[in-house]
Amino acid sequence: MSVVRWLWRELTRPRGHRRHRFYRGGRTSRGGVALIMAISSVMLLTVLVTEIAYDATQRMQMASQHRDEAKAAAIAGTGVQLYRLILMLSKQVGNNPMVAQYGAMLGINADSIWQMVPMFSTQLLRLVLSSGGGEVDDEEAAAMVAQGGLTDEQREASREEGTALRRNFLDFDGDFSASVQDENRRIYVGRFTATSLGDLLQTPAGMQIMALLSREEYQPWLRENNIIVEELIGNLADWTDADDIKLYQGGRESADYERLDPPYLPKNAPFDSYNELRLVEGWHLDGVWERAGRNLTIYGDGKVNVNTAHQPVIRALLTAYFDGVPSESMIDQAMTEFMRLRGLPMAEGGLHFTNAKHFQTTMASLGAPLRDDVTEAVTTQSNVFRITSAGEVGDARVEVQAIMDFSEDPGGRILFWRSR
Repeated sequence: MSVVRWLWRELTRPRGHRRHRFYRGGRTSRGGVALIMAISSVMLLTVLVTEIAYDATQRMQMASQHRDEAKAAAIAGTGVQLYRLILMLSKQVGNNPMVAQYGAMLGINADSIWQMVPMFSTQLLRLVLSSGGGEVDDEEAAAMVAQGGLTDEQREASREEGTALRRNFLDFDGDFSASVQDENRRIYVGRFTATSLGDLLQTPAGMQIMALLSREEYQPWLRENNIIVEELIGNLADWTDADDIKLYQGGRESADYERLDPPYLPKNAPFDSYNELRLVEGWHLDGVWERAGRNLTIYGDGKVNVNTAHQPVIRALLTAYFDGVPSESMIDQAMTEFMRLRGLPMAEGGLHFTNAKHFQTTMASLGAPLRDDVTEAVTTQSNVFRITSAGEVGDARVEVQAIMDFSEDPGGRILFWRSR
């Protein structure tokens, strides 16, 4: 006999004496059924109340998370707009004739104010305010990083400043950190007009990518992976041109993509985002991307800013436009000296170029004479910028990345915006 059947029999069997008048007419007691129904009702209500409470808790947590995400997105946008203001100021100051004149006398560009604030963090600002407004040493910054941020006391102290008429700038939940980089520090591959491989390799982008991957230390890896640099450059142009004919050795462009899993077709239209470069055949390889891809951009006017370009791009410029037959040691020596001087303050003999000709003559003095066409490939100012801002509130984190073009719009035209 099962436990359930036994329990049912025990709860429903007649109680008392059969001869009692209460049982006349064969009537029996079924009091156990009422007990079962009472227990079942209590259990049902318990489950129902528990479920309602659980759902309410979940909805409250989701609402709280959505609230924090909305706040994080808002303060991340604040970081973007903060740098937008800095860039607007930098451009307006740079366009002032008097300021530009004095800047030229000092050997600097007047529109480089944005370089003085390469990154901004409200956590560091809160740390400064909570420490009395003095300087923050490395130990204090390291302690903040080690503990995962500011303490509650430091955060409250940073929010207390202010008056009844003016609210403290840091009186908000969460924090944001933002940074800015110019896109002109990279090699522009946003648009190709060459119709043959020979013409393509003579374009500024073609020559610079060839030089970028010409380093002796890269050659064994390129050979082992059967990678041809000319084909990589041709694939970039094939992705954006309107036909289906490969510039490198002919054939169908789509054949390189039909064998992929899942397959897709070349876009045959201009790039829409920087990450789209990794869809191009060959450029999806991590090795190619680390050696060259991260130094490319699809934004800008096609010229490299020699005041901000990183070492691999400067080296590619020196190699591509060297007037003569350069050796790798000669290029390395000139590049090393160039990077050293550019990193020094102006008062200590540092370099800051005011025009392309200045760059050409300076490199000649450093032992790297460059052809005259280098002046058409480089610039000393930047107009397109990548702003990255991350807002954090509680456990929510939202990162915003924006590309802004200040070449024509003084307020910055948004070319790209992504929030994640």
